[in-house]
Amino acid sequence: MAQENPLHIGKIMELNTTFVSPDTLSTRKPFKKLFPIQEETLAAISQNMEVNGFDPVFPLVVWKEENVLVDGHTRFTAAQNTQLNQVPVVYKSFEDEDDALLYSFHAQRNRRNMSDDDIVKCLALLDNIHKKDATGEKSTRKAENEIRAKELGISPQKVDKARKVMEHGSPDIQEQVQAGEKSINKAFNEVQAQRRESGEIKGRETDGLGLSAKYTQSLGKFLKELTRIREQGWQEVSREKAVADIEAILDLIKN
Repeated sequence: MAQENPLHIGKIMELNTTFVSPDTLSTRKPFKKLFPIQEETLAAISQNMEVNGFDPVFPLVVWKEENVLVDGHTRFTAAQNTQLNQVPVVYKSFEDEDDALLYSFHAQRNRRNMSDDDIVKCLALLDNIHKKDATGEKSTRKAENEIRAKELGISPQKVDKARKVMEHGSPDIQEQVQAGEKSINKAFNEVQAQRRESGEIKGRETDGLGLSAKYTQSLGKFLKELTRIREQGWQEVSREKAVADIEAILDLIKN
């Protein structure tokens, strides 16, 4: 189950928490669909609520002017499942829906590892919001990719691959990525192969051997750092986090 971000919690707890009936709150798109509820997480939180109730340290965040739930849809659903009469709520003002959406995105981003389908969906969301806020100054694609990469917590290269998949991929490939059935990397490779075959882009697909020296150097630095962390007792990075990261690397290689 995802862990709450301490900085996010601190900001929430600075506001006044009140207790209201779940029936008085409303949910709607796009907030309820921004990050779909994971059944396994929902089951775990519901089970915990049955025993311990709704932890007020993690209140629901509601758009004050609209009385719409902005953050906490899994907890809200768990409270409904366990038929709680009261839930902790923080009412927060937002300028408009885009402002509320950005808050919801950052709140969720701070406490989860984003899947590839999350990345594609949130990339489109952020592009749309920032497009509305544009001042007319032109920005390069590379610069925009770097900005989105920081917001999403991924590399600019992955942002660029996601863009190419959604710009050039067939409807089937796009749907598979959006449904979490295919990784961005795998879809990107398929799209590039199709574009080469059609003559849209030139050049042969490379096997990456020209980057072997950089790869070996980067791997050596990683192993050296991992050894240092292990010798210090995993205080800086937990063993579980290291294992999860390595599993993610394996998944990247396989896909």
